[in-house]
Amino acid sequence: MNVYAIAPLIATIAYIPLLITTAGSRPWQRRHLLFILFLVSATSWSFITFLLRSDWYPGTGSALFKISVILFCVTVVQFHCFASSFYPQGQRRWLTFAYVSLIPICILVALGYVTGRVYVESGYVRSSYRLGIVLVALPLLVLAVRNLFVFGKMLKNTNNPVLHNQLLTLTLCISILLVFTILSIPSWAKEFPIAHYGNLLNAFILSYAVIRHQLVDIKIVIRRGTAWFSLGIVGALSFWLVFIFLHSIFKFQLDMAASLIATILAIGSAIFIYKLKGQLFELMNRAFQGSSYDYHQRLNDFTGKIHNIFSLKEQGGELLGLLTKAINVKQASLLFPETGSGDYTTQFVEPKDKEGRLANLRLRAGNPVIRYMERERKTLTRENLTILPAFLGLWPREKEDIESKEISMFVPLISRDRLIAILVLGNKHAGRFSLEDLGIVEDVTSRVAVSIEKEYLREQLREREEELSVINNSSFILSSSLDIQEIFGSFIEELKKVIDIEWAAIVLLDENDLCCVALSSAEGSAYQVGERIPLEESGTGWVINQKKVFVESDLSQGRYFKTGENFYQRGLHTVVYLPLIAKGAAIGSLIITSKRANAYNQRHIKLLEQLTSQIAMPLENTLLYAKAEKKARIDELTSLLNRRSLDEMIDNEISRHSRYGGVFSLAILDLDSFKVYNDTFGHPAGDKLLRQVGTVIKSAIRTADRAFRYGGDEFAILLPQTTIDAGLQVTERVRRTIAEETSSSDIPVTISIGLASWPDDGISHTDIIAAADVTLYRAKRSGGNQSCQASGALVNLQMSGAATDIDNSIDIKILEVIRALAETVDARSYYTFNHSKRVTDYALALGKALKLDSTEMCRLEACALLHDIGKIGISDLIINKSSELTAEEWELIKSHPKLGSEIAGRIPQLSCCVNGILHHHERYDGTGYPETLKGDKIPLEARILAIADAYVAMTSERSYSGTMNHKHAIEELQKGVGAQFDPYLVEQFITIDKIGFQDDSNKARR
Repeated sequence: MNVYAIAPLIATIAYIPLLITTAGSRPWQRRHLLFILFLVSATSWSFITFLLRSDWYPGTGSALFKISVILFCVTVVQFHCFASSFYPQGQRRWLTFAYVSLIPICILVALGYVTGRVYVESGYVRSSYRLGIVLVALPLLVLAVRNLFVFGKMLKNTNNPVLHNQLLTLTLCISILLVFTILSIPSWAKEFPIAHYGNLLNAFILSYAVIRHQLVDIKIVIRRGTAWFSLGIVGALSFWLVFIFLHSIFKFQLDMAASLIATILAIGSAIFIYKLKGQLFELMNRAFQGSSYDYHQRLNDFTGKIHNIFSLKEQGGELLGLLTKAINVKQASLLFPETGSGDYTTQFVEPKDKEGRLANLRLRAGNPVIRYMERERKTLTRENLTILPAFLGLWPREKEDIESKEISMFVPLISRDRLIAILVLGNKHAGRFSLEDLGIVEDVTSRVAVSIEKEYLREQLREREEELSVINNSSFILSSSLDIQEIFGSFIEELKKVIDIEWAAIVLLDENDLCCVALSSAEGSAYQVGERIPLEESGTGWVINQKKVFVESDLSQGRYFKTGENFYQRGLHTVVYLPLIAKGAAIGSLIITSKRANAYNQRHIKLLEQLTSQIAMPLENTLLYAKAEKKARIDELTSLLNRRSLDEMIDNEISRHSRYGGVFSLAILDLDSFKVYNDTFGHPAGDKLLRQVGTVIKSAIRTADRAFRYGGDEFAILLPQTTIDAGLQVTERVRRTIAEETSSSDIPVTISIGLASWPDDGISHTDIIAAADVTLYRAKRSGGNQSCQASGALVNLQMSGAATDIDNSIDIKILEVIRALAETVDARSYYTFNHSKRVTDYALALGKALKLDSTEMCRLEACALLHDIGKIGISDLIINKSSELTAEEWELIKSHPKLGSEIAGRIPQLSCCVNGILHHHERYDGTGYPETLKGDKIPLEARILAIADAYVAMTSERSYSGTMNHKHAIEELQKGVGAQFDPYLVEQFITIDKIGFQDDSNKARR
């Protein structure tokens, strides 16, 4: 080897670390791959040139020279491909030109038109080029100039400093390659490897650019690559030293080629042994560890990746699961310090059995085991517990607990010189713990401690954030209403996010007893809202007196209060009584229960105390509000509900009975000759009489009825779901009872009563009161001491009307009432405004064409006006909904014909309209609703309404569809002939359509 072979060799060596580093970066991107191809070609070119210049293989010079020229061309093309990957988007890269140009170049080189003679002179290998080198240089020169031109434009326009540095590096490399290649072509340069000086310079420039300026995005593998490369160099030198030493001893012939082959074989053998080592160790471990080998491997993998597991539950669960199987133990648990108390309690257990021996393990704060772990920071075995003096302070119960749970050892988890958790291991399934088992346990705990501490602290932070969220949300809930029962359920549901709660209640001090004012759930409840509870021997009584929390951790082990027995019978095991303290005084308690024993730790109790302190003041405000509201609704003299309550309850009853059907009655009562009684005995005696009458009324009515003081000497009784006849029986009982109770006084007191019924005697709030009031004064004018029924406003209208046929006639006054009802329905939606009137107009026009008589026309008009009266019972949100109805909402819509017919059926003069209203959504083919009538079985007025209603709906703006023009609506009617509509009626409808509806409808009305 001569001195001119050194430069190509150094260039080869310089490219190898860069190649290893880039190839070790995964995943490869397209730019990575192009860069690697360039590095391979550049390294190969320098290495072949090294072999050529060193003349180790005489007779192969010409072939090596040709290969060297071809590899140089490939290097230039690959560098162009790599450099062009930095071109801006849309810029043509000329890749096809670059790769295709290699074909004629290779042909020219192979045929000998490019390379000249290779010979050795004065110990140096020399070579020359022929004129064909010009043809080879031209396409390569074009690619170089193209890259310089594009990069020059990009450097002027780019503002990205990273890209700017990358472009400068590539421009410099291209320039160096171009200049040094041109200098190597003349004959005077044939002795020197000038091109490889440039290649070596490029190797250093590219290495610097990759590391410093992110020429390609690589991972940080430089240290590992450098270490392995250095190790390879040291190994090769060591091998050569041994080889030379053996040569000096045994004097065997030393040949360069044989030496190189021996070196390669030695490297291959080293690699083979290195690879075989892992498989051999694995085979031996499988043989000795048996079925637990896979768990050892999984445990080892787990400890390596635990820092990527961001859940304490996953970390603890997987750690115990793998560890118990790897060392073949029956049970294991992981204990963490409890916030507040400092006790170490079980957080994770394997096997995952809540009834397992280690499931409820607790080491109290100050336990000698914990102190030993904190001080010595090493594993504690069961044998050490019996022999070490430090454990003489263990309570006998604690020793028995450890023995009964079959605990073999305690292993500390130490992080940053602090005990953060304790691993507890039970007995092995077979045999005793070996040194290997202890080594595995201690190695695993030391490797996972930091990650587990991090997740434990994160878990505590998350729990604290959840608690703060619960506190904030609870504060919002508590301030959202003054009705504590209304908000208490939401309050407990929020609290359940962080605490296990089965049942909860608020019990307040009320004089000498307790009163339950709020429940989380009435189902299976130990108390009921409003229930009176004895103060003595109750948990609430104790916390009111002591003003501190009391916890019954396990009712199955003993019950401190009589109330505990009631809780235990309902399957509850843990009860917490928390005092409610407002302005320094205990006003009651918050009771929290769970079905689990020992369900609440110190952190839970602390949170509950914090929330209880927030509840107390709003609760006191709620009580004050309730008292004020009660005063606003209750008459102080008689303790009956007042006039305001009557007005509200009547509105509620009207709304309820309108939706669900039924009737209710209202009675107004007035004391006869009360003024005389007052004037004779004085106002205090009059007040006493009013209180007595109020008490009598309250005792004489039914449980569902409500009594009111209406004003002065007047009272009222609201009787839900009660007909006027049934109401009369109640009022007569009240009247007789009052007369009997006051018969012994000097001035007997009697009472007159007026009774009215909804909807017969009035539709609105004021109508029903007015009807009862008028009837009351009719009773008083008739001599008093009697009950009178309202005659019924609708009945009076019928009697005073001109029509005499109760089944088939409807007079003009009733029609005015009907129109008012229809307008009420139409006014509920913008889309249905004036709908009933338009349907009536078209229905009457069609009825006129059918030559119906006046009675039938009158009935048809009433049916048309009231056909949608049943929609009174359907929510406005459903009626005005623009999107598709749900199945439940559609069923509500389909119920309106039946509800409308029931409303009409309760008014005698409208009974003839029931069938028309009920069946106006039937279809001619029998697929309609509600009774799926078919053909002529559908009443005539219902068939007429079906056509009129459909036509008006199609030609009106609706919430769920657009508006059709008249022509399209008629076409839709024709499509429905025989299926939805009566064919003959549709034909008549189209006939009168050609004449015009307006005149016919007006004439029909007249």
